[in-house]
Amino acid sequence: MNFAGASSLAVLVAAFIFQLVVYWFKSYKSNWTLIAYRVNKSLFWLAAVFVFLLYLYLVYAQFIAWRDGGELLKRLVPPYQSVTYVFGYHFTRFALYYLISFAASVLFLSAVTFLNKKFNEKFFEKEEPYLGAIAIFLLGNPLWRFAWIYYLIALLAVAFVGSLVVSHVLKKSERFSLYYLWLPVAILTLLLVKFL
Repeated sequence: MNFAGASSLAVLVAAFIFQLVVYWFKSYKSNWTLIAYRVNKSLFWLAAVFVFLLYLYLVYAQFIAWRDGGELLKRLVPPYQSVTYVFGYHFTRFALYYLISFAASVLFLSAVTFLNKKFNEKFFEKEEPYLGAIAIFLLGNPLWRFAWIYYLIALLAVAFVGSLVVSHVLKKSERFSLYYLWLPVAILTLLLVKFL
């Protein structure tokens, strides 16, 4: 697993642990929901900034490697080639995957937040859309080949089965909440994609 992948896994695990801590503290003080919202929102945007900075580092490291790599490799960097060649090299191998997953996560975040507000926050807790957005974005690592798509399919399957169990087996009229499943399903998806 590369550095970006290990970092993504670490952030997902840390966010899940934070979610469990919030669950424990919610029973004592009600303002933990607001804290969880702010932390998850910040975590999403910090992850995006981290991936962008990692991309810039990869471009810089590649530039140095090619510049100092001998006569043949020198021809891949300025003054022989445009610097956009180096940026493009890592864009297609790294940043493109994250850019697609970032767009999907922002689309998910916007749609879920809009629908949740439209229906008076009936479907999700205030911080819940950010949990899904974090998972979708961080599963955009190029080594995992669009794992966020598998994640969304797995999440829909879990939601469907969970809803069936709640309504038909337990005979309850309440909805099945995905609140504590956003991050574990993402971690499980990541591990399955990695080891299969």
